[in-house]
Amino acid sequence: MARPFGVYVHFPYCTHRCPYCDFAVTTEPVPGERLYARAVLAELALRAPAFDGLAPRSIYVGGGTPSLWDPAEVSEVLAALRARFVFPADAEVTIEANPESCDRDLLRALRAAGVNRVSVGVQSFDPGVLAKLGRRHGPEAAERAIRAAAEEIGNASVDLIYGARRSTVEIARADASRAVAAGAVHVSAYELTLDAEVMAEEVPLARMRREGRLPLPAEDDAARQGTAIRAALRRAGLRRYEISNYARPGRESVHNRLYWDGESYLGLGAGAYGCLRGDANAVRYGNVRAARAYVDAALAGKLPTAEEDPIDALAARNEALMLSLRTARGADLSLLSPAQAREAGEAVRRRLAVRRAGRLVLTSRGMELHSALSERLFE
Repeated sequence: MARPFGVYVHFPYCTHRCPYCDFAVTTEPVPGERLYARAVLAELALRAPAFDGLAPRSIYVGGGTPSLWDPAEVSEVLAALRARFVFPADAEVTIEANPESCDRDLLRALRAAGVNRVSVGVQSFDPGVLAKLGRRHGPEAAERAIRAAAEEIGNASVDLIYGARRSTVEIARADASRAVAAGAVHVSAYELTLDAEVMAEEVPLARMRREGRLPLPAEDDAARQGTAIRAALRRAGLRRYEISNYARPGRESVHNRLYWDGESYLGLGAGAYGCLRGDANAVRYGNVRAARAYVDAALAGKLPTAEEDPIDALAARNEALMLSLRTARGADLSLLSPAQAREAGEAVRRRLAVRRAGRLVLTSRGMELHSALSERLFE
């Protein structure tokens, strides 16, 4: 049976740049004459042959602010993907949207284009937290967007951020409850990250933090905010199926699960990453981040690759282990070496993990220590 893969399409255009965002984005106007869509289709023609023989499962249009993309161009890109690869008729097709650019007319056009899942970038419903995050929508607009997505598309996900300036346990708990009450069947909740080691570039909030001008909640307080979110979502019927992701049964993200299961993904667009996995090794690539440079390269018939990293068998095994431990399904115990099995046993003894149906599954406490535990288990 052919291994599955997903397609990620990056749309880099935004009306403004949030001060915590290190994604490949630009506040330049969206170019006319279908320029960006044409560039994505040109890149598709160049990269698609490498993924022949794999089974497509999902499409995810992220950004940036994809809800600024003309729905006709979104439709054109989705149709081209379906023409090039044989997707299941009910394949998951997600698009990200900001509350201020997500109305019912747009959602209906996206539904007609083939979108069947919308991820709304809410971050918080608290006006003070939203202001400190540089977000331009208010809580009522966020709620309207979620309700519209739930009613027009039928599958609404919400992104939340906790541990931000002015965020409290009470606010975090209320954010989670309000997202579900508005119609979200899936929630991704992330602690604000400004760590230079993991960010692609130093963003304004990271610079303020480094200069001592951005007080944030203490580490213990941020952890309590995460716990409050988990408890609120659990009471609402959303199960934690990955460290940062919660869903009603059957509403888990198909696309993101491909990442966590260590499968291949075709990345298209400015700043997009892709990965092609073989039986043992893999190759990961990243596209140029600048939108204009990306468009120029793709339309000139050139691969817009900025970086390409081969992943050897050992690194691939460690990465697969790390990713699987993020999930409620856990890692296959039969794939562990004797030394790794001893480390796994120590994690179980310390109640950081359990053995379940032949797999090593982290407990809630273990998930908070995921990075350190993964490193101890690496070969």
